[in-house]
Amino acid sequence: MLRSALFLLTLTGCAAEAGNAPPRLARLPIPGTASFQTVARDITDVAFAIDPSLASNAGLFDDARRVPSFAPAHVGALVDRLRADRRKLRAMPWRQWTPDVQVDVRWVYAVAETLEHVLLVERLHERRPGQWLEPLANNLIALQSYGGGRGEAEVFALVPAMVAEMRDLVTKPTRRDLDIGVGLARAIEGLARPKDPAAGDALAAWATYATALTPTAEFAVIGASAYAWRYQHTLLFPWTPDQLQAKASAELARVDAAMAELTPGPMAPASAADDATARDLDQAALLRLYDGVSEANRAAVIRSGWVTVPEALGPLRTRPTPPALIPLTGDGGSMNPPPTYVKDNVGYWNVDTFSPAWTPERRLESVLSIRDFLHNGMGTYSAHEGWPGHHLQLSLARLNPDPLRSILPDCPQNEGWALYAEETFAAHGGLADSPGAKRTVLQSYRTRIARVIYDVNIETGRWNLQTAADFKYGAPGAAVDEDLLRSINWPTQLVCYFGGKQMIVELRDAVREREGSTWSERRFHDKFLAAGSVPVALTRALMLGEPIPDFPAEP
Repeated sequence: MLRSALFLLTLTGCAAEAGNAPPRLARLPIPGTASFQTVARDITDVAFAIDPSLASNAGLFDDARRVPSFAPAHVGALVDRLRADRRKLRAMPWRQWTPDVQVDVRWVYAVAETLEHVLLVERLHERRPGQWLEPLANNLIALQSYGGGRGEAEVFALVPAMVAEMRDLVTKPTRRDLDIGVGLARAIEGLARPKDPAAGDALAAWATYATALTPTAEFAVIGASAYAWRYQHTLLFPWTPDQLQAKASAELARVDAAMAELTPGPMAPASAADDATARDLDQAALLRLYDGVSEANRAAVIRSGWVTVPEALGPLRTRPTPPALIPLTGDGGSMNPPPTYVKDNVGYWNVDTFSPAWTPERRLESVLSIRDFLHNGMGTYSAHEGWPGHHLQLSLARLNPDPLRSILPDCPQNEGWALYAEETFAAHGGLADSPGAKRTVLQSYRTRIARVIYDVNIETGRWNLQTAADFKYGAPGAAVDEDLLRSINWPTQLVCYFGGKQMIVELRDAVREREGSTWSERRFHDKFLAAGSVPVALTRALMLGEPIPDFPAEP
């Protein structure tokens, strides 16, 4: 999973800093006319104002020296800018420009629409402390991971005022929102206290205050209308929520039937070497095992030749999941790509944190899971987050000379590719030719299909969280986990995997039919990834030579 809070809503020459000047949004080489560049920069700056981690995750550390604010006057000013920018885009002769610039125009227009919708319609900041705390956590992680702490002091200095604003404006908190917010506040407090005690004190005081609250509602959603709006305007899906759910339900039945025909064989028993590895296991040793999986996947992708892996792409390294991510994602299951505008091209795969308290059985379980990754869920998990999933995809987007194709992430493109890559990787020999491997590919896909069903039903008000948990785990009283909570934290994020993959498959089939005997799978994948992080609908238009989708009608 690639984290992008807002839109759930990253040639080496592009990635490197220009001389000694620190990269800034104002200096990025955005294609197009001067008037379009001005509008695109302004929309991107509004995105940074709402989620500063978008700037730091791009390596624009000086643009990230801020915290979110949802003060009414600030929101009003941002909305005024967005509306003015959208009017300017509509007035431009954009249909006369090159198809690539037309894609950029349509992309930033969708971003501007989404930002306004977040601020005026969804208004998650009225109930969700995470609207402040999640961007703050992601921003600090990026500043520490790639910026050497650059800008961190300025961000910490803004935290006390930010916390005070959050306390005043979160007027409709639910129990789930407060639980997540408290977890985030305490995790960020751990980052802040050694460097800025005042920031740490402010976060701790808010956590104490929030813990004492007694909200009347367990959770809340943005509502069926706002949820359906996102399908059309943010995700650029060709389906309504109910149409996508029907598509997912049919696919779920097919996958369940296919899985029923596969019986995985028994796992090989632990060897003396496995026992020794488990006994000596610590965090460093665990990370070495994970790194071995990542390097094996990279070699398998290169060997199979179904997509190009340029030598300029950097490695993927594993690290314990940063504590500030755990309240939202759990321990493991996420990654951070190398930012576009830094020289460092290393990405990070965030995996589980080793504990000395692990039992011998737990240690051995981890060792055997990694040892047999070609046959079990570790194979698809590692492919999704790294090679050939997110790390390959976003490292290639990083090379795109158009900044808009890497610093504004698109959820269906990102998650759709990573899910598509799991199956394609396995089809080209990236996993073992065994019932266990085949079943784990189907199981991973099944998980993403099921997400559509419970995301649609939660957001449309048909199900509560417990009903969704019972459906997900097939048992009454099942626990509501972090995955289910994404439905209320990040509207439509859970449908990006299945929906994005379906759009990629449909595009692939259309290109193959058009090209006939000249079809090249490798060329298709290379062209698709070269388009960068933009909605699949826009990449489809580029690759098929179709008209770029028009602006939606004004209400």
